Amino acid sequence: MMQRRGMLKAGGVALAMMACGVRAQGAAKARIVLLGTAGGPPPHLARSQPATLLEVGGKRYLIDAGENAGQQLLRAGVQPSKVDLTLLTHLHWDHTLGLDYLMATGWMLGRSAPMPIWGPPGTRKLVERTASAIGVGEDIFRAQAAARPPLASLYPPREWDVTAPQVLSDADGIKISAVANSHFAEIRSAPHDYGVDKAYAYRFDTPAGSVVFTGDTGPSSALAELAKGADVLVSEIVDLESIRAGLVANGTSGAALDILMQHMAYQHLTPEALGAMASAAGVKKLVLTHFVMGKGGEGESLLAPLRRAFPKGEIILGRDLLEIPL
Repeated sequence: MMQRRGMLKAGGVALAMMACGVRAQGAAKARIVLLGTAGGPPPHLARSQPATLLEVGGKRYLIDAGENAGQQLLRAGVQPSKVDLTLLTHLHWDHTLGLDYLMATGWMLGRSAPMPIWGPPGTRKLVERTASAIGVGEDIFRAQAAARPPLASLYPPREWDVTAPQVLSDADGIKISAVANSHFAEIRSAPHDYGVDKAYAYRFDTPAGSVVFTGDTGPSSALAELAKGADVLVSEIVDLESIRAGLVANGTSGAALDILMQHMAYQHLTPEALGAMASAAGVKKLVLTHFVMGKGGEGESLLAPLRRAFPKGEIILGRDLLEIPL
C-alpha cells in the first residue's frame, strides 16, 4: 500500500509539472527567459549558472545548461523533457554542469522525442560521458520503466567545427547561425583528442525577430558581424574592478593575478567593449547576463559606462527568470 501511495504521489507531481508546462508554453509565443545569469563556476546566492531559454515558433531552445538549468526551466513553465534542442556555447563547467540533471529528468518524465545537443569540438565526448555517469541511475530505475528507450539514445550530440559564420540549420522559418568568438583567443590549453577548444556565439533569425547570444567572449569582429541589425543581443559582461579586488582579497597576487586578469580583460566583455560592439552592430535591445563580478560587484555599476558606449538602444539588466518578449 505504501508503495502504491508513493507511486500515486509521484504521478501527481509529474502531472502537475506537465500542466504547468502546458499553460506556460501556450501563453508565450516568442520569448527569451534568462534561466541563469551568473558568470563562472563558483556558486552564487542570487543567480543560477548560465542558461537561457528561447521559445519561438512552438520550439524550445536551450542555450547553455549550467547548474540548476532543469529547475529553472520548470520555474519558467517548461518541462525539462520538452526542450527541443540544446546548444552549448563552449564547454566550461558553468555552462555544462546542468546537463546531467536535464538529461536524467527528461528521461524520467517520459521524453519521447530526442533532444539533440549541439556544440563545439568536445561536445560528443561530454555528452557520452554524462550519459554514462547517469546510466547508473538509469539502470536502477529501469525496473520501473522497462519500456523506455535507452537514455543515451534521446540525446544525440553533434559537434560543429565553426570558424567563419556558418548556418547550422534553416528549417520551419528559423535560421540558426554560429561563429567562433574570442573567448579562447589569449589563453587556451593544448589540443585535446577532439581538437582545440572553441567558443561560439549563436544567432536565431525567426518570424518574431532576431536574437544573438554572445556566449563567453572578448571583443570579436566576427561576433559584431553576426549581430548586425539584430533585434536583441543577449550578452555577457565583466566588472574588472570588482574581480581584481576579490582576487586580491583571496590572496591571489603576482603572475597568477596577472594571468587571471588577462583572461578577464581579453576574453570577456567590459561595458566599454560591449557597448562599442553593440553600437557598431546596430542592435536594438541589449540584454545583460553572465555577470562576471567579484564579491560585492553590482550590475548597476556597469550601466553608466555601458550607456556611454551604447547611447541609443534599450539596455536590460538581467536577473534569473527574467522574461523578454521577442
